[in-house]
Amino acid sequence: MSKLTWIGHASLKIETAQGAVVYVDPYAPGDYSQPADLILLSHEHSDHNAWQLAAQKPGCRILRAKDVINPDGSYNVFDLCGVKIEPVEASNKNHSPLTTSGYLLSFDGVTVYFASDTNRVAGMEALARRKIDYAFFPIDGQYNMGPQEATECADLIGAAHNVPIHWFSADPARFHAKNTLRMTPGETIEL
Repeated sequence: MSKLTWIGHASLKIETAQGAVVYVDPYAPGDYSQPADLILLSHEHSDHNAWQLAAQKPGCRILRAKDVINPDGSYNVFDLCGVKIEPVEASNKNHSPLTTSGYLLSFDGVTVYFASDTNRVAGMEALARRKIDYAFFPIDGQYNMGPQEATECADLIGAAHNVPIHWFSADPARFHAKNTLRMTPGETIEL
């Protein structure tokens, strides 16, 4: 069975049923000792790209926004380690759509949406058709959307489970999306 750990802030660890380990945006204090097959970085801000924290298997792939976003704004899709990686739109006044990427990750019959640092963007409407199982939204309201806008985005997308992350000083209790799943830093769930 696959597992997902919210390490904290915007940092995730995914373990697939086949044993692949994927870290997304390593930064938050926590356990990165399980060697990675793949590390995904949504953008280059310091609180999202501490890839060196993660132990890495020989041949570990690190995908940065510059690897997944083309200069014309189109995206490169990858299938690595049994995980389909689809970059999706993410942007706001602090994050250019040419240098910031959200991710749809599909593996083991599960689809995870990592919104990255963003506000509501037009591309979210298409995500409602994707039948997402777990969606992770920033709610800080300082560099990204706040809890109310994140709630609206979550309800628009309609994932089976919606998780508020990237809080800073925001109150995660103000995120009221349908199917809210509240996780604590370091918590692991079976998918």
